[in-house]
Amino acid sequence: MQTMLFAVTEINQRQDLLPNLLLGYHIRDSGDDIPVSVKRSLLLVNGQPEKGSGQSCEDIQKKPSPVIVGDAASGVSMAVLRTLGSFKIPLVSYFASCSCLSNKREFPAFMRTMPSDLFQIKALVKLVHYFQWTWVGVIGVESDYARFAIQLFLKESERFNICPAYVHFYPVVLMQDAVEELVNILKASSATVIVNFSGESELHSILKECRRQNVTHLQWIASEAWATSKALWDDFGDLLKGTLGFAIRRADIPHLGNYLRRISVSVAQRSHFLSEFWEETFRCRLNGSLNTHVHGEEAQNWPPCNGSESLDDVYTPYSDVSQLRVSYNVYKAVYLIAHALHDMSTCEPGKGPFQNGTCGSLSQILPWQLLYYMQQTHFTTLGEEVRFDDNGDPIASYDLMNWQREYDGSLQLVRVGFYDASLEDDKDLVIEEPIIMWHRGEKAPGKPGKKESQSAALTVYHVLKERSVIKQV
Repeated sequence: MQTMLFAVTEINQRQDLLPNLLLGYHIRDSGDDIPVSVKRSLLLVNGQPEKGSGQSCEDIQKKPSPVIVGDAASGVSMAVLRTLGSFKIPLVSYFASCSCLSNKREFPAFMRTMPSDLFQIKALVKLVHYFQWTWVGVIGVESDYARFAIQLFLKESERFNICPAYVHFYPVVLMQDAVEELVNILKASSATVIVNFSGESELHSILKECRRQNVTHLQWIASEAWATSKALWDDFGDLLKGTLGFAIRRADIPHLGNYLRRISVSVAQRSHFLSEFWEETFRCRLNGSLNTHVHGEEAQNWPPCNGSESLDDVYTPYSDVSQLRVSYNVYKAVYLIAHALHDMSTCEPGKGPFQNGTCGSLSQILPWQLLYYMQQTHFTTLGEEVRFDDNGDPIASYDLMNWQREYDGSLQLVRVGFYDASLEDDKDLVIEEPIIMWHRGEKAPGKPGKKESQSAALTVYHVLKERSVIKQV
């Protein structure tokens, strides 16, 4: 959210981009919940304040948003798109990666700065094939994201004679019996390489149970949703060292770090989004905060914030700008919209793309016209050329990350290769094998799982397929 505000402020200060227009914004919290997301998306496009938000109609200019940035989740994005689809209101997601969203017939107004899983899967399969792992476990959370990703993974794996030892889906809300069932499968299988499609929150419960049952020998392959999750390392670094995974492209956004740390008590107090963050970071209460009640009884003993608190004095993931990946996608989403508006503003009457050579309206921006310009837009930001294919997907590139332990026990995310979909098929994956640290602690050539019997794996695979175990995915 703060990166979006930073990008808007940056663009409004530029003279070479939208010099005669100012960008504004409304922000609504989706809560990662479909009914809430749909409701609040409708509020955005209608330009209405939310009932009970504490904001009156006089406080907010009733200007509808002609475009939405979000949601992060694929399933939520699909629900919002189906609701807003008939109005041709463009939605730009910064993290929804499901390949299903590339269907222009079903989702004509969708674009994203996040690569489609179609490319991530090709990269993962090539990674597994490179190390000659022919017998792997495949697990994922019960979601559109994981279901489509695993379906693609199994299909692509056939080309390289890679066989799944098992395919298992687990619920988003993991109760103890579901966690135990999954870990029992991991424990019983001879597969030591596990490909997991989930977010970090679901994986936390699984790793906790792995430790309880002493399942510590696994080589984890991460989907991009958790490939750079430092939060998991703090609790499970011993289980996750050596993890490999593809992460979306990162960037250094100049001045963003200073912008993030510039928050003061007075700024936090005015924001529904920042006040809770401020209280939890400094373990103090803000006068007039609407969020104090959510912290439970412990928060009642926190002292009042005295105004001397500073983000320069503490470490928090919020102000850590060393791994700007999702934030960079948000940054690019804002710039996509700005460049589209800029192209609209420079259109010459009579030479425009619409009927009789007309240009897009800037006095009252029509979403379908803005969508047209967004789909035609390509631009360069922070040294990267950003362009989109006919499905509204960006050209995919990933960093191959290896989880390594520093001397002080902290996580070091080491880039050990990359995948670039714009390169030729035999050159798109590059791996710097000598610098990889494996789960057991050694560097190459001690690759886990390289000596499995391919013929035995293929035999089991075809038996499973005949029984329709794999087809069901």
